[in-house]
Amino acid sequence: MKYVTEPEKRIPVIAEVDVVVIGGGPGGLPAAIAAARHKANTLVVERYGFLGGMATNGLIGPILAHTAHQSDIPIIGGIAKELCIRMHELGGAPKWEDALKQWGVPFNSEILKHTADQMIEEAGVRVLFHTYFSDTIVEDDEITSIIVEGKSGRQAIAAKIVVDATGDADVAYRSGAPMQKGRPADGMPQSMGTIFRIGGIEKVSPEERKEASEKIRKAIDAGELRMYNTSLGGQSSTIIEGEATLNCTRFAGDATNIEDLTNGEIQVRKDTLKIVDFLRKNVPAYRNCYLIATPAQIGVRETRQIIGETTLTADDIINGRKYEDSVARGSWWIDIHCPRGFVKNEVHLCYSKCPMKDCYMHTKYKDQLMDNLYPPKGDWYDIRYGCLVPKKIDNLLVSGRCISATHSAMAGARVMGTCMAIGQAAGTAAAQAVLTQKSPRELDVEAIRQTIIADGGIV
Repeated sequence: MKYVTEPEKRIPVIAEVDVVVIGGGPGGLPAAIAAARHKANTLVVERYGFLGGMATNGLIGPILAHTAHQSDIPIIGGIAKELCIRMHELGGAPKWEDALKQWGVPFNSEILKHTADQMIEEAGVRVLFHTYFSDTIVEDDEITSIIVEGKSGRQAIAAKIVVDATGDADVAYRSGAPMQKGRPADGMPQSMGTIFRIGGIEKVSPEERKEASEKIRKAIDAGELRMYNTSLGGQSSTIIEGEATLNCTRFAGDATNIEDLTNGEIQVRKDTLKIVDFLRKNVPAYRNCYLIATPAQIGVRETRQIIGETTLTADDIINGRKYEDSVARGSWWIDIHCPRGFVKNEVHLCYSKCPMKDCYMHTKYKDQLMDNLYPPKGDWYDIRYGCLVPKKIDNLLVSGRCISATHSAMAGARVMGTCMAIGQAAGTAAAQAVLTQKSPRELDVEAIRQTIIADGGIV
């Protein structure tokens, strides 16, 4: 491989703040709001022209893990609950009380964009849209500057505390924090995929849904469709009558590799058009359906995880473990989408009961395949503060799906409700670090917990 040497540059410092949050998605949005509400001068760096992350640019929905497993007991509150209530007031989500009876909180992704803007503005957070995180400058294990790129050129931001809400642990990685990626057997992460939105759908009877599922299965087995399930979709990131979002495409690859990302985007768009055409021709209620939108980017389930002061494990999830230093709760199960991207034979999950018995996970690494994937019914698991605190880098907190977790555990903690709860914890901790002039790893965790509770959160 050839290399070039970039000439030394003097980079203008465009902001000096208490807290900078990199990424404005489910992990970053609550972090910024929480930090600002606790008097920290806060800036968000967001690469798109709107907030919401995968909930908006990825059309991902609904907001999952808002209740205990298979229960209507709420396990998230605070900023996440406030966001849902405010979306409802604008016609963009169901009532919170009604949502507690559903498996997730469906929403209108356009309303989420607007609501996020409102909440950020009211909190006094400064936002830089269309701005890409590029690098960090680290001195004595502390980030002194964040380097960003945009239409204005290469610029720097100085912050006392940095929150990495990139989803891919980009800031932690660039800063030299230790991390891991993918499953232990081969390093492969969960497969990527997209949710797409269609309209023009008529009411589907249970009989028609069953018949359609059988047709889809035959087409998958014949290699005509690349889908990992036979669902006709539902309301998740849309709540408009006659519309549905479908989560059924799949692509195997590493989302920290730009070639894999590029190939994935192209492949799932091809698959999407074929799926819509198939539904139009084979399902009566979908005979007039049409594609409304594909996401701005492919949905990424897993990339890098930091190595933190503590680590969330699969045992924590299936046993519903509780900890005194918990700052958030999760309830989603160990939902490991096949890293090899298989779609035939009802392959959804990588676990002991997967029917692809010739896969090397069965033949060579069977001991790594799990049997039980679920928390106890009506229960949840705690996410400890140390999962947000990376080893080595002193003024960095991590929020969202790139917290310290094993490959299996991350498959449960990656969903949006959990990421929002983690985000509020990260922002609260960041503000307390500024106030007390301590590093995140030196903070009083009980003080963080009590602040989250006072702000309506659930720990």
